[in-house]
Amino acid sequence: MHILRRMTRRDLLKGLRAAAGLVTAGCLRRAPAPATEAPPPTAGHVAATVAATPEPVSPTPTPEPMASGDRLPTPERFVAFCFAGAATPEGRRHLPISFRYREHKSEEFLPEWQGEWVSAPSAGRVTQHTVTLTDGDTGLQCRCEIAAYTDYPAVEWVAYFRNTGSTDTPIISDIQALDARFPLAADRPCELHYAKGSQSQADDFAPLKVALPPDGSSALFAWGGRSSSGTLPFFNIALDNEGVVGAIGWSGGWQASFSRDDSGLHISAGMRSTHLKLHPGEEIRMPRILLLFWQGDPVDGQNLLRRFILAHHTPRPNGQLLQVPIVDSGWGERRIEDQIARARWLKDNDLPVEYLWVDAGWYGDAPYDPNSDTFGDTWYRQAGNWYPSREIYPEGLKPLGDALREMGLGFTLWVEPERVYPETQLACEHPEWLLSVPGDASYLFNLGNPEARRFLTDRISALIAEAGVTCYRQDFNMEPAGAWQAADAPDRVGMSEIRHIEGLYAFWDELLARHPGLIIDNCASGGRRIDLETISRSVPLWRSDVQCSLDFNPIAMQTQTQGLAPWVPLSAGCCRSPDRYSFRSALGPGMVVIWTTRALEERVDFPERLPLARELLAELLRVRPYFYGDFYPLVPFSLSAKAWTAWQLHRPDMGEGLVLALRRPQSEQTRLESPLHGLDPSARYELQNADTGEVTVASGSELLEKGVCIDIAERPGSALVLYRQVG
Repeated sequence: MHILRRMTRRDLLKGLRAAAGLVTAGCLRRAPAPATEAPPPTAGHVAATVAATPEPVSPTPTPEPMASGDRLPTPERFVAFCFAGAATPEGRRHLPISFRYREHKSEEFLPEWQGEWVSAPSAGRVTQHTVTLTDGDTGLQCRCEIAAYTDYPAVEWVAYFRNTGSTDTPIISDIQALDARFPLAADRPCELHYAKGSQSQADDFAPLKVALPPDGSSALFAWGGRSSSGTLPFFNIALDNEGVVGAIGWSGGWQASFSRDDSGLHISAGMRSTHLKLHPGEEIRMPRILLLFWQGDPVDGQNLLRRFILAHHTPRPNGQLLQVPIVDSGWGERRIEDQIARARWLKDNDLPVEYLWVDAGWYGDAPYDPNSDTFGDTWYRQAGNWYPSREIYPEGLKPLGDALREMGLGFTLWVEPERVYPETQLACEHPEWLLSVPGDASYLFNLGNPEARRFLTDRISALIAEAGVTCYRQDFNMEPAGAWQAADAPDRVGMSEIRHIEGLYAFWDELLARHPGLIIDNCASGGRRIDLETISRSVPLWRSDVQCSLDFNPIAMQTQTQGLAPWVPLSAGCCRSPDRYSFRSALGPGMVVIWTTRALEERVDFPERLPLARELLAELLRVRPYFYGDFYPLVPFSLSAKAWTAWQLHRPDMGEGLVLALRRPQSEQTRLESPLHGLDPSARYELQNADTGEVTVASGSELLEKGVCIDIAERPGSALVLYRQVG
């Protein structure tokens, strides 16, 4: 527990090193515009890891205390107090991570360790700092690599532990990647905002909040070893007119706790369990932690997070900001001529779909079943046979990839490399690479084994290259926590998970390096592995398995968008039927449609729907840039079929945006009136009803105060209003 007000001015004068270029916390209205044109990171796939050669910086005194009264600190002060202060023995007590070593709390012994603070020159929009603390007795080293952003009021870090000694370390346990106390007066209101994760339920990603009064507490955690199973690994601490958004970048199990007393708010977060020794030369990493400080209202903090993620934690295939694709999904266990027929149907009917998705079932040695689908188990039992079925793809996947490329379509291919079923090729040839999962027939492929990971990387990379895959879809239909726990020795608890997650990042990073234009679609039984690290490398095109049902309710698409968009800017909804209400329920920066399957296999009468399908896709192409802007819910979150849902997407850099309203099937309400957000009150805006073409003009101040009035006569029904600044 680290009290952020305890450091004296004298300590600061003695211990500070420069935290050059850090921005002070500011309200959303002073933040940069959405970073859709931002330059790509200069190195790697995560902008926060831009490399620079570190050089020591001379001490620079600062006259300012850590925080003013009980206000939240600026990022500059947070870095100075919590990290740069570690140059002094007393300052090391305030390091915002904690652990136990030789059965003692780190704040008790860190003042006795050797400390070093190194700051690198600013590289682009981020300044890198490193704090290194070393135990002279055992050689255990704790290193924090810190990224302080110059364009956003944000700081993030990753902690590493390394054994520099010649013998095993004593036990390191209870490692908290975040452990800090923020000053907070007892009479000041405080709320914890967060969201459910995915559990294939109608309320996946539902927004939640809990009040934190003095002596109040709350805890969040992920289930089963996948980072967004049950709870999304993001949070927003909202005070009366300021707050801090946090993100936990870890794709395994994590937990976070929040507790308050009369003097402050204590936040800690990290892996669910660590109790391990390190061998000589061994190093481990901990979850990435992001803190983003904001002023204004909670929605301002959420939109600042969206902008930050687009600028610093979004993939850039071929150096360009990721464009979420429009994809037509179909089952993989279909003959190659049927897959090519799907693509030709899209082209012949002038449907501007961008990718053809070949889902599970394309691989293995099972007899061909033309009636197979996701509800069978053949695809599940063939995981581990990662070669094309010779019966349905006799020449492999290359002819399909070539045909798609000739038609101007991208190729999305489903693979589940981390799960291996018994008696498959991988299970028979390399049992030493597999971990048993208690209660599950499948094995976990051990990405923590370097030899296994190299083999898998080469196998998947060759598949991508040969078939011309442009969107690699990775699924993960198992809970790995039990396998990790069973594999750990009593003095190595947490090690199997650490190595697997490190291996996952290395695997993806190598695929992206070998194939610079590749998109990774991140699926784990739907959206159960969405976190800061995965969204830096991938995009979730299938947010929940709730839409596996053939008759899934479009309300699920609406609630997924309203719940996930405040935390994760880019994802895709799903539409099975080309009707206006269902399509707009799934509207986003991209979309998954299941239209070729319906037209060619289910024999739904599509000809009469084709004109509307073309119109809806053209509408999506027109509005998709707005989904890279700020997101404002206009009505409270609800699962009820008697309610409306509505939101606004606003691009301040363009002076444009949209309002989408959806009247659900049992709603008696025919009209919605709602003020808009983010507009320039002194400007004038032209508003166009996308359905009727009706155009009106209103002032920004009028729209901010009185808002828009939307009538929907049908139920279910929808309305889309587009606006742009005209003066």
